[in-house]
Amino acid sequence: MVFYEPPSPSRSPPRLQAKQYAAQLTAHKMILEDTLDACSNCCKLDVEVVKTKTALNRTASFIRAHDLDITDEDLSKCTEKLTLDDCSNSQQNDGILRKSTSTSSSSTTNNNRDIVSLNGSGAGSIMSSLVIIGLKEATDESNRWNATSATDKVLKKRAKELKKSGVSTISSDIIISPSWQNPACGKDVFVWSSKCTRKGHGSDYPVVKSRGLISATAKEVVDLIIDSSRVMEYNKTSIGREDEHILTQDLKSSIHSLDYKCSKINVSGEAKIMCSKSQVPLTRKTLEFKTLFYARQLSSDDGIDIDDGVAYITVGRSVWETPEGTTDGADTSSTRCEILLSVNLIREVKSLNGGKWCELTCINHGVSPGIPMFIGKQVALTAAENYIKDIRVVFEKK
Repeated sequence: MVFYEPPSPSRSPPRLQAKQYAAQLTAHKMILEDTLDACSNCCKLDVEVVKTKTALNRTASFIRAHDLDITDEDLSKCTEKLTLDDCSNSQQNDGILRKSTSTSSSSTTNNNRDIVSLNGSGAGSIMSSLVIIGLKEATDESNRWNATSATDKVLKKRAKELKKSGVSTISSDIIISPSWQNPACGKDVFVWSSKCTRKGHGSDYPVVKSRGLISATAKEVVDLIIDSSRVMEYNKTSIGREDEHILTQDLKSSIHSLDYKCSKINVSGEAKIMCSKSQVPLTRKTLEFKTLFYARQLSSDDGIDIDDGVAYITVGRSVWETPEGTTDGADTSSTRCEILLSVNLIREVKSLNGGKWCELTCINHGVSPGIPMFIGKQVALTAAENYIKDIRVVFEKK
């Protein structure tokens, strides 16, 4: 492969020379890109390995674990260094993470259990613990949740109907399932807020829960949420989302199957680190989110009611470039935001006429320093309602 060296400017270039130098740099950048494209036909594997290594080095790999139930054994596995497999013999294995006996210097210096590294085979235990917390929050129907006025009005009306006749219809062709409390109904979107019951970082920020019906199968909805190329179909403020690294790269691993677990991190489903950016009105900088995202199918063994139907869960939590839980400061064009917990619980519901419907329950717990708490709470409540409505529109257009 040919490598191009950018030109060196003179020690004190005049303004004209500075412009010429900038133009030369742009030209050399284009030459390098063309070279990579040309070389990809004859040495595609080598180019892909370089790209994967670059993405892996730049991927945020530290995550808060102060509220996760992780054993000391699994915690020790989180500090094991993972390296790229030798891809010279098989392009199919390119980028698969392998465990080595060496230890990352950055992770060994972090003795604080509150923030752990994802660079190890213990990453699966982090994801499993997030699922446990996510299910607990999404299915908790206790009185800790404070309903919005609109939600409270609907639930009180429903309670009267149930008391009077013993049944209440969601719409013309769907009946309320008796297996879990406060199921969604009709076009309504239920929204609640609560204090965080998990101690530690961010516990003073409220947790928001929302719930609504979607006219689609659970599989269709989870596929939409997983697909980063489709995020702008339902997120009006998004300017894009990119999958920086796929953690479950086994070909047999599938979001729609519980029969196979990724041999590297011992979880089924799909896990990835992704970066999304949003442009919110009245803000100068874009908002950036770097998140560990994990999705898998659920079963009755998970301890929730699914009415013998199909159910999925996705969970997310922010990841960081440093063991102190901070960014590397490389990108100053955006503001990094923190998500402590993001959950989508998707359960299919039964209908009288065989129509396809599912219920979407969402949990959002974020940290927004610099914003007054009451303003942040109102914004979160509105955003939670709009999120479900916007996903609903995607399938109503079909």
